[in-house]
Amino acid sequence: MKKPVKSPNSRSKPVKATPAKTKPAATKTHRSLCPINLALEAIGDNWSMLIVRDLMLRGHNSYQGFLRSEEKIATNILADRLVKLEQNGLITKSADPSDKRKFIYALTERGADLAPLLVEMALYGLKYEPLANMAKEVVLDMQKNKQTFAQRLTRNFTPKTKIKPAPKKADLDPVEETLSLF
Repeated sequence: MKKPVKSPNSRSKPVKATPAKTKPAATKTHRSLCPINLALEAIGDNWSMLIVRDLMLRGHNSYQGFLRSEEKIATNILADRLVKLEQNGLITKSADPSDKRKFIYALTERGADLAPLLVEMALYGLKYEPLANMAKEVVLDMQKNKQTFAQRLTRNFTPKTKIKPAPKKADLDPVEETLSLF
């Protein structure tokens, strides 16, 4: 039987018995399995690549370090992106040995593999954005040999986490395949 409940702002309302809901297991869904889409789901927002840039190029590896970047990321967005990057296997988070209340962030192998993309993005920005600014000698070095420059970005990198490579195309169910171009 329904029991009336008095609300201060309304008349009596019946209370419905609702069965307990169990939360389904978290499964990640993707818009598509196109490799470009999957990459954008991991890094395709306004802030993720800037965090990767700061880890790779500027030596920032703490929450406060990321906040000091000239782009002035909001604290709530930074916290969200760090979680997202960690969930996507691009960074790791570990306790700071000098202060256990703080964390140190590091690139994983998957995160370090973004070095060539960072180089291409920088060169693209320099080519098409008149306000883009970078030291001339760095630009010339980057343009001279993009691959070598990208390798130098990660030469001191020691992967914290090994990642499992994506399955080979032959291992995928035909329904899961994306465009044959990729």
